Amino acid sequence: MNYRIALYSIVAAMTLSLATTVAEAQDRPRVFVNPGHGGHDKDDRYEPIYVKGEGRRLDYYESESNLSTGLALAECLKAKGYDVILTRKDNHTADDLDLYEIVAMANASGADLFFAVHSNDTGSKPSQNWPLALYRGFTRDPAVDGSDEIAEHVMRHLYANKVSWWNRESPKIAGDWSFYNWGYKVGLGVLTFNKLPGMLSEGAFHDFKTERLRYLNADYCWLEGWNQSLGIDDYFKRSSHYNRGTLAGIVYVDAPDLYDGYERRRPVNGANVVLADAQGRHVASLYTDRRDNGVYVFKNLKPGRYRVSTNIEGNPLSQDITVKANATVYANFHWTPPAPEPIVIDAGGQPADGYQIDDDLDFVPAGGK
Repeated sequence: MNYRIALYSIVAAMTLSLATTVAEAQDRPRVFVNPGHGGHDKDDRYEPIYVKGEGRRLDYYESESNLSTGLALAECLKAKGYDVILTRKDNHTADDLDLYEIVAMANASGADLFFAVHSNDTGSKPSQNWPLALYRGFTRDPAVDGSDEIAEHVMRHLYANKVSWWNRESPKIAGDWSFYNWGYKVGLGVLTFNKLPGMLSEGAFHDFKTERLRYLNADYCWLEGWNQSLGIDDYFKRSSHYNRGTLAGIVYVDAPDLYDGYERRRPVNGANVVLADAQGRHVASLYTDRRDNGVYVFKNLKPGRYRVSTNIEGNPLSQDITVKANATVYANFHWTPPAPEPIVIDAGGQPADGYQIDDDLDFVPAGGK
């Protein structure tokens, strides 16, 4: 059978078998999740990046981080009692549906909400990083009621992410007819003719280099999906339906001289992060990966008080934190290297005892760098 005919048949069967009353929808909402792009095709965005921690260049495709985030969102929503419809679970050309097919599936699905997962790209100098929500209609005047409301809820949780690094004072929320200058009432194809309340989430700018390194970390994508689920909970007023929380953070060294598409911090690879309960008993531990992002995430924690600790270049650090149900708490660890001691120069312009001039005409400790 043709793949897309089969897909429509499945959606139709789901619509018939899972039809719900309004009361049932409030108790078990159905969310239509569309991880954007797919299949490494021409509509995908390929931006490889050199990863110092692994000593090699790694491929990055937006379709892959979209899928990882979308699957995490679906996992979190199902754990909270939602019905979820996913447009794809793999990343092949066959999964890269046309926009009109996605819209037709959404309208036929009986879903209560449409949610598209993407990340952003400036298309120019990669100096921006912030979350963006787009919905069908004009800004503050959505074509489908509720779309601006869900956008506000989701963006609040994405912007509160302290693992990432934003250089805008607030997230951007807009109607696609206002955001783009393509013509009167011309916007995103995946929202055009879509009758469901919903939005497209651009979680961050993947062309911002350190954000792209984070998107190479599956736990970071999971964190974004989890935070999106918190916004969806707020929209459906279901924030008390899940008695587990999340702890996340980044381990890094302060680097005030670093920027140029990066942040002013150097993530620590291979950092051991240890979680203990309030009585000091070991709960869990993990290591940050070697992909220059320093991200750690502890999932599905029981609410309560904990101590989280790590070690940066021989410097032990710890924080006491409180995990709340269906919420994210952040604990970043950073170490500021001490300033180098000033080098005393004698009257003849020569370095003091214990220093020498190297080939770059810099003063360095005697014996070499």
